[in-house]
Amino acid sequence: MNRADRHDLRALRRKYEQMLSLRIAHERALCDANFVEPDPRPAMASLAEEYPGSLRELDTLPLDVIAARIDALRSVERHPSRAEPWMVAQIAFHRFARGALATKRWLAGRKSITPALRAAFTRATATLPQGAEARLFAGDLETIATPPRGRLMDVVHARVAQTLDITAAEARALVFGPPHARADRTTERHRARTQ
Repeated sequence: MNRADRHDLRALRRKYEQMLSLRIAHERALCDANFVEPDPRPAMASLAEEYPGSLRELDTLPLDVIAARIDALRSVERHPSRAEPWMVAQIAFHRFARGALATKRWLAGRKSITPALRAAFTRATATLPQGAEARLFAGDLETIATPPRGRLMDVVHARVAQTLDITAAEARALVFGPPHARADRTTERHRARTQ
C-alpha cells in the first residue's frame, strides 16, 4: 500500500473539507457574536471514527494548510500516480489506525494471545466493523495487546513506516508534520484560546 487510488484520495479530501467546515464555523463563532456555532460533537465523533488522528489535525493545522491540502488532493484525484508522499502516508495511517483500534477493541483487554484466541480473531474479522483493516494486524495481536511504551499509535506509525520504506519518525512527520511545527501550532492554538 505505497500508492493511493482515486477513491482513497477523494476520501482524504472529504476529511479535510469536513475539517475546514468545522474550523470555519468555530472561527466565525469566535469573531461574530451573532453567530451560534452548531454543535460540532457529532461531526467530530464521525471524523475521529473514520479518520483516527484527524482531531489532532483539526486542533493544530492552520486554515490555510487545510485549504492547501484540499486543493492538492483535488488536483491529483484524476492522476493518483502523482499523489504526494504525505497523501500516501495519511491514507496508510488512517487505514492502519482503524485496523489497530478495531483489533484493540476486539481484544477487550486480553493480553495473553493463544492460538485459540488468534483463530477466534481471524473468524471475527469477517463481521467486525473495519474487519478488513483489523485483519492487517492478525499476525501482530501481541503487539496490539501490549504496544511498546503503551502507545498504540507507535505501532501504527511503525506499520506506515514499514509500508512506505521510511523511518517511523519520517512517517510521523508525513502524517502530522515535523515535531517542532506540531509543538508551535499547538502552543499558538492554546495561546489563542486563553486570551
